[in-house]
Amino acid sequence: MKITKMKLDELKNADYNPRIALEPGMEEYEKLKQSILEFGFVDPPIFNVQTGNLVGGHQRVAVARDLDLFEEIEVSVVDLHLEKEKALNLALNKISGKWDEEKLAFLLKELGEEDISLSGFDLEEVEDLITDFDYQEDIDKPIVEDDFDVNQYIENHPEPKTKRGQLWQLGKHFLLCGDSTNQTDVDRLLQGNKADLVVTDPPYNVAVKSSNEELTNSGRGEILNDDMDHDDFVGFLEQIFLNYSQLMHDQAAIYVFHGSSYQREFENAMNAAEIDVRAQCIWVKNNATFGWSQYRWQHEPVFYAYKRKQAPEWYGDRKQTTVWKDDLIQDIPDITVWQIAKDDAMKYYHPTQKPLSLIAIPLRNSSKRGDIVVDLFGGSGSTLMTCEQLQRACYTMELDPIFCDVIIERWENATGKTAVLLEE
Repeated sequence: MKITKMKLDELKNADYNPRIALEPGMEEYEKLKQSILEFGFVDPPIFNVQTGNLVGGHQRVAVARDLDLFEEIEVSVVDLHLEKEKALNLALNKISGKWDEEKLAFLLKELGEEDISLSGFDLEEVEDLITDFDYQEDIDKPIVEDDFDVNQYIENHPEPKTKRGQLWQLGKHFLLCGDSTNQTDVDRLLQGNKADLVVTDPPYNVAVKSSNEELTNSGRGEILNDDMDHDDFVGFLEQIFLNYSQLMHDQAAIYVFHGSSYQREFENAMNAAEIDVRAQCIWVKNNATFGWSQYRWQHEPVFYAYKRKQAPEWYGDRKQTTVWKDDLIQDIPDITVWQIAKDDAMKYYHPTQKPLSLIAIPLRNSSKRGDIVVDLFGGSGSTLMTCEQLQRACYTMELDPIFCDVIIERWENATGKTAVLLEE
């Protein structure tokens, strides 16, 4: 390092510099101005001869330009490649000043582990900053409801191509045509991995039927395992949640869509698997279901739960309560109700198909980019399709081969990629 004099107009600001620029009138700006007027540049800015960038001293140089009293100043000259320059910039800036957190997170994501260690930040600080930045990007990213026509696909493909036991890879996602109560099938799907988040929509045992005539005529209009006797259904739920408990990381959350008529059975099965319910959120639909009840159902409850004696990861902000809503509906405050419009009911041919914007809520709040999200009841693929948009990896299972076909075709249609059969 050497000290030399350079003209102010030769000193180029680094465009990645993550410090918030000072402006006249700010307390720190005025203090810095008085210091320069009183003492001059006793702490020279740092200039990198290899890139032509200022590495340290951006604020001092900015104040000097505003004062218009100096044509040239002394600088410390270094000769560093760009990655080392960025690490030095962070180390110098960590001492004082306020961060532009978006630029800071972006810069830290660019650096390798070795350069991060030189920056003055520890890995935990870096992970927290990047997670916060990614969450804001998740919130800012609109979820696009795809226009895949399930009805048309099933009409054109009356016989399923997928066979029971097949394991497919869809980009970073995995799909098994299998039985979610079967531990061997679950192990094949997970491939030794653990879930960072579970979002699941098991059968409610209320014999829900699809409005799709083609499905009904083909014998697929009802959800498999959705009309068991009570004892069989209880045993089914107990096995499901035991499997979920075993495949979840200790810090994973689980969101469970369920029917009010069997709420007790759902919660008892979760308790037996040492999964404790902590909140119940409500999805308010824009249309009531058809039926002969005195009160027609226009909502669906969702349990938020996690493993007993564990604390789940949380990436949402502190404005989240038990109300979730989407841009489609803006007329209620945030409470324990998620108000998500179901765009066009005629497009929802799986009996319990969910909008992607609804699934995005738990994904944003309880997972981060790159996390593994598990759903052992794949249905028409809403969880997988939402994971695709939010850059999570979905491991999903579906018992009905025709809906495995739907998931594959839907993903291929949206991405332009081709699913790969891994195992028969």
